Amino acid sequence: MLDGGLLLRATDRADAPLLEHFFAGYDKAFVLPDEREELDGFRACLAINPQSRHRFGRTHSELVMVVDDAGTGELLGGANFLATRIDDAPAGHPPVAVALNYLFVEQAARGRGLSRVLKGAVGELANAAVDAPADAPPPALFIEQNDPLKLTDEEYAADSAHAGIDQVDRMAVWVRLDARLVDFPYIQPALSAGQESDDGLAYAVMNFPGDALDPEWFAAHLESFFGISVLKGGDPVGDPAAGPQLAALRALADDRGQVPLLPMQPAIDALRTLPNRPKDVTFREFARKTG
Repeated sequence: MLDGGLLLRATDRADAPLLEHFFAGYDKAFVLPDEREELDGFRACLAINPQSRHRFGRTHSELVMVVDDAGTGELLGGANFLATRIDDAPAGHPPVAVALNYLFVEQAARGRGLSRVLKGAVGELANAAVDAPADAPPPALFIEQNDPLKLTDEEYAADSAHAGIDQVDRMAVWVRLDARLVDFPYIQPALSAGQESDDGLAYAVMNFPGDALDPEWFAAHLESFFGISVLKGGDPVGDPAAGPQLAALRALADDRGQVPLLPMQPAIDALRTLPNRPKDVTFREFARKTG
């Protein structure tokens, strides 16, 4: 039980009834075909938790979480995430990285600070789920966001209407939760055989104290995320979208480079002054110019 009459529940089991309760809210929040995970996809991710526990030499746990009104049982919000403990994290990097795959707040429950509540709950559950040290800091939380400059006009309108929030306003919500863009050409591999990889996403991180990511640590996070949450046990190195990204990060590590983090607010402010969305640049490139 949380303050304010909120009931928090989570599961790591594919057969838990809680998964269908979560999916009822998730299904209303995400509409674009290549960003959507279907119910069977969530079940597949949770089903491989036992064999994924120590894959890649790291410790993992994939969870689904909901927050309900404790009095009525009404679903207010939820999240799906993969926690990864990286034992050889370099200085300045938390030992746990989280792929916050999906987070939603029901439209009727918005304006109550539930996104911040969910963010905090994800961090606490993630550290506990992978047996992080008791004194571990909050985990780094990585999120995908629709790139408002990569969406077609039809996609922009459809997703904004379905989610009940404008694409740029949605990015501003994450800025208020301390999100910064990862300056890396991120591509999400295809979630299933019937879907395509998605290069229309901006990748961001919360709860990270520094101004740049160690590329080897970031590659470890992505390898776990790609191999478990996206490919459901598949080989990320052999995947046509995942493999080149991991190789690029490890080459950057060999060159002693870093992956910079970019502020988002200047780009959001600049976009709001323009009569039309620029179509020849990604949000990440736009943020690099305006930040």
